[in-house]
Order: sequence, then C-alpha cells, then structure tokens
Amino acid sequence: MGRSRWSAVALVFCLLIIGDKGGVAIAETGSADLPRIGVDTFKARRQALLDSMGEGTAVLYSLGRHGETGYRADADFWYLTGSDEPGAVLILSPNEYDKEIFLSRPRDIEAERWTGMRPSLSESLRVAMGFDRVARTGSLGGTVMGYMKHEPVLHLISSPASPEEEVSSDLEFYHKVTARVPGVSIKNSSRWLESMRMIKSEEEIAAIEKAIAITHQGITELIGAVKPGVTEFQLDGVLEASFKRQGAQHMAFDAIVGAGEQSTILHYERRDQPLKSGQLLLLDVGAEWDRYAADISRTIPVDGQFSPEQARIYDIVLAAQNAAIDAIRPGITVRDVHEIARDVIRKAGYVDDFIHSTSHHLGLDVHDAADYGKPLAPGMVITVEPGIYLPETEIGVRIEDDVLVTKDGHRLLSSFIPRERAAVEAWVAASRR
Repeated sequence: MGRSRWSAVALVFCLLIIGDKGGVAIAETGSADLPRIGVDTFKARRQALLDSMGEGTAVLYSLGRHGETGYRADADFWYLTGSDEPGAVLILSPNEYDKEIFLSRPRDIEAERWTGMRPSLSESLRVAMGFDRVARTGSLGGTVMGYMKHEPVLHLISSPASPEEEVSSDLEFYHKVTARVPGVSIKNSSRWLESMRMIKSEEEIAAIEKAIAITHQGITELIGAVKPGVTEFQLDGVLEASFKRQGAQHMAFDAIVGAGEQSTILHYERRDQPLKSGQLLLLDVGAEWDRYAADISRTIPVDGQFSPEQARIYDIVLAAQNAAIDAIRPGITVRDVHEIARDVIRKAGYVDDFIHSTSHHLGLDVHDAADYGKPLAPGMVITVEPGIYLPETEIGVRIEDDVLVTKDGHRLLSSFIPRERAAVEAWVAASRR
C-alpha cells in the first residue's frame, strides 16, 4: 500500500460520474459529530507503558512518511503522542522527574515561510500536549546519557527491523549510546506496546465504527456508478471522493476494485479495466477516521443480479463467514476462526481456491500490531474475510466484515452493510435509482 493518490482534477471528474447520487451532506458524517482521541488518552497510554517498564529509558522516533495531506507519524509514535510532527522524538523514563519528554526539531524561520509556522516551546504548548517537558531534539543525547548513569537499560519499544529493512532510528541511536557508555543493555520490549494496541478502548472502537459508516456510504455511492463500460479506476475515484466529502482525510489502504478475472487477483492494483455485463465486481476498501481503519469487502454483480453459478459460490463464502463470526468469543484464537471458515469451504470442495487467512487484527494499521498466538480477548477487533477465487470462470468472491470481541462473545461492527445475497441485490437496485 502507499500508492500516490489522485489529483483534485480527478476528484472533480469522479463527482461528475456519481451526479446527484453524491449529494451526501458533510454534516451527516463530518468531524463535528464524534469526539476525537484526546490528550488525556495519549497520556494514559504513556503511563501504562511507563508502568510496564519499571526502570530504564525508552526512546521512540517518529518514523512516518509524507503524503498528500502532510507528514504522518508511524502508528506506534502516534499511539503514544497524538503527534504527526516530522523528526520528533519521545523519551520515556519511569524513574526520572520528567518521565515523558517530547522533543521537537529546532525551528527554521526561513523554511517555515515555505512550509508553515511551527509553535515555539512554551508552557502552554507543554500543557496542551500533555507532557512533563517539551524541548528540542538537540538535547536528546545529553538527556539519555544522563539517565544511563542511574539505570543503564534501554527499552526498544517499536518492533525491531526485519533483516530486509533499514535499522530503525531508535535502534541506531541505542547502538551509539552503548558504544559510548559501557554496561548499557538493550531490551526488546516491543511486546508491551503491541499488547496495549491489541485491546481497543471505547474511543478507539467508536473511531473504527465511524470509519465503517463512512466506508458503507462510499460503497453505496460507488455501486450507484457501476455499469458496463465504467472503468475500475473511475469507481475508485468515486469511492475516494465520497470518503473525503464525509470528512475522512485518508483511505485506510489502497482500494482493491476488480471485476471479472481481476476479482480473482488477491491484491489487484491496476484498476484499469472497463466493467462488462455478467461480471462480478470485488471491492476491498476502507476509510480512515482519526487514524483508525475500516476494512470491508463486498462482491457485487455488475448487472445487479447474481448468475446461478455466481450465487452458488457466493452462498458458500457467506456460510463460511457466518460460521466463523458465530464462533468468535474470548478464548479462541485467530487460527481457530480461520479453521472454522476453511472447514465450510473444504466441505464444499473449494479449499484449494481459498488462498489466504480469514482474519487479521484491525486498528491504527489495517493489519494492526498483534501477537497472533494470543487468544482473543474483549476489546480486540478482527476482520473475518473468507473467499473463493476461480480464474477459469472469472468468479472471485470475498466477503469481509469487522468484528469486536466482547466479554460475552462478539459484536459485528459492520452489521448494517448488506451481506446476504438478496440484500446485496436489493442494495445494488436501490443505489442505482
């Protein structure tokens, strides 16, 4: 994921495609009707991590990327700070007076004339951000070296880089510290933050539900533009325009919009084919709200009605999904969920055509931080997405929904999005009026 998005010209073009079906008022799903994640939440997350650390020091760099709406910090850094400032650094040290310090790059007044003014360090800024201290990144080395005199332990909070990735900035910094200060040890403590992120708070669940609602509306508008001759990329543009009009600044991932044979390609990216009568259109899409992702898949008949063979495959996938969702409760594993769905498809004779896992955790990242060996617990949000892919008949069917694990079982967060075959056909008919 991470493909560059369309220009404003393309969005205008998409609005022309959907016509009067696109008149959804921003007020319906805009930013005014749901509280954003607040500074107290970020502070509570940092305190929980400090409690886990017990001793030593942790340093986290903002390891994000620049996009069309500016810089976006990586999920771990944002989860603890709520900040998207490029070049920022977070220091956590439970045994020091200033337990949490936010470091910002030095100001460059000339550069700010091009990129926008940045705030000066002040007491009001410290209070607004919720940190014990705010300072400039130039103080990073001296601060950490001072801490090492008392507790010579460095906690690696973000996951270490895999062999094919570059060494992360925090680990690179740790290596410099250990080279200069004898006796300093590095502890891989990334599981702490991973465990925290797996359990979603009420605020986080509300943000995911908001993202799902925006996604539902976007799919509805996309369906309204489906007809033979329309290209996949035009439909992708309709979807993005809808998301933005509803107040979602970002798509949670690059949408999969594939018809016919393309519906059988798992990570289809080209989106350059025109739709044809008789095809199925597979959509794997999600909006993002306050950094939290939705992830929904639906399979739509281009003509509005499933053929007998398409209907038969669709019903098998739906039965597999229903069986898997019904089984979700605390104590079972993601692997258990997969095996339940797989067993339904196996009994139908299509197990070799189900070529991916059924579930993944969902949150700040579409494939969210998680220990997949842990049993499901209340507050976890996972997807359920079985599929069957038959290139020889150009039938690809995937149905994906987002499910919250509760203390008594589960709650289907996307329950209002049609899934039953007759309901999908009715949805298509209603969207085209």
